[in-house]
Amino acid sequence: MKKPELLAPAGDLTRMKYAYAYGADAVYAGQPAFSLRSRENGFKNLDDLAEGIAYARSLGKKFYLTSNVIPRNVKVEAFQKALLQAIELKPDALIVADPGFVGWLRKERPDVEIHLSVQANTTNYLAAKFWYDLGVRRIILSRELRLSEILEIKEKLPGLELEVFVHGAVCMAMSGRCMLSNWVTHRDANQGACDNSCRMPYRLYANSGPQADDYREHEGEFTLQRTDRPELPPVALDEDTWGTYFMSSRDLCALDVVPSLVQGGLDSFKIEGRTRSVYYLSQVVRAYRMTIDATVHALESGAECSPELVPQESRRAIDFVDGRGFMPGFLKGPLPQNYESTHVAAQGGCVAAQILDYDSASNSFRVNVKNPFTMDDSLELMTPSGMVPCEVSGLLDFRGAAADKLNPGTEGRVIVQGDVFKNTENMEFGFFVRNITAKNAANT
Repeated sequence: MKKPELLAPAGDLTRMKYAYAYGADAVYAGQPAFSLRSRENGFKNLDDLAEGIAYARSLGKKFYLTSNVIPRNVKVEAFQKALLQAIELKPDALIVADPGFVGWLRKERPDVEIHLSVQANTTNYLAAKFWYDLGVRRIILSRELRLSEILEIKEKLPGLELEVFVHGAVCMAMSGRCMLSNWVTHRDANQGACDNSCRMPYRLYANSGPQADDYREHEGEFTLQRTDRPELPPVALDEDTWGTYFMSSRDLCALDVVPSLVQGGLDSFKIEGRTRSVYYLSQVVRAYRMTIDATVHALESGAECSPELVPQESRRAIDFVDGRGFMPGFLKGPLPQNYESTHVAAQGGCVAAQILDYDSASNSFRVNVKNPFTMDDSLELMTPSGMVPCEVSGLLDFRGAAADKLNPGTEGRVIVQGDVFKNTENMEFGFFVRNITAKNAANT
């Protein structure tokens, strides 16, 4: 059985290295100024891209360059020039959305592998065949497709590689082609400047006087009702301690659908999140790496395809990160937008600290503290080799003095008991995870 590719986001060189360490087969990174994360893209120039591609080559893994801006006339020539320069670095593929640029690339550089961006909104097998006949190697399917529709496209076009999103944020738009950010803050999402207006918290106020700024906080509950369709149920405007998230969907989590996607022969499973933290990225990549490997092994052994193939440790890894609540998107139904929860803290644990280096002589770690923890907290050491319970014998603050507690925003040192950690691989990509339900934990 073919093992699908696990494709992770690389917001910068550091995130790229963590993604590979925790099991990604490939990463996608934004081309400077010409991807839909241009405003927060850590790959600032060609030198950064060259370093990332060389690192991928050293691991025998892949590096895809996202060049999916929808350009206006004024950007066309600059985009063409930048693309030709980036192609010389030999990324494994270009992720492109604009049909004019797909046609231009096929004529100008027919040797370059092209993956069609999700921004092109491919939703049926005729559209997929059109792109395939044009020379597109892989299509990143629209997030709005159901599982049955995805499998039908694969069945009709077995020679075309298909990529699907399995985890991350979901836009209130057709696969992200959204005008909301441009309307609210004059930052055009389709030019790579989205400010995530739909995911930001808002407060409801009532205008209590003639002045535009004479506001007061609302009391009670508010709903929106269609006056032309009174038979439709009202839409509640719920507000919690973080605010109102009327336009923000829950996050996609397709762990339960992975076995069906593997069995269906899908080629690449994509994780969203180029701006997420290295901890979030590491836990999510780890979760899907374990699920893919366990599913392939089970199906090859004759097991029945079902969500039961998903390891509990994968679910635990997802529980250890913050989010907006999770849902399977359109993959298991037609209505992914769900507003019952606006913010869901990590369940059962949170990141305590990111490891900076390990001193085997003292059996201690220099750490960057992310959330407060004490000598009495139960900790696990998380590395690409797995998670290991550990017992702390001492804490040192940034001055090297003994401490009972380490606070976020500082560096410190964690001294552990036992020698099991000396044999743990990839310490430089490790974290300490605090195994309690932590309030105010910043895991996103």
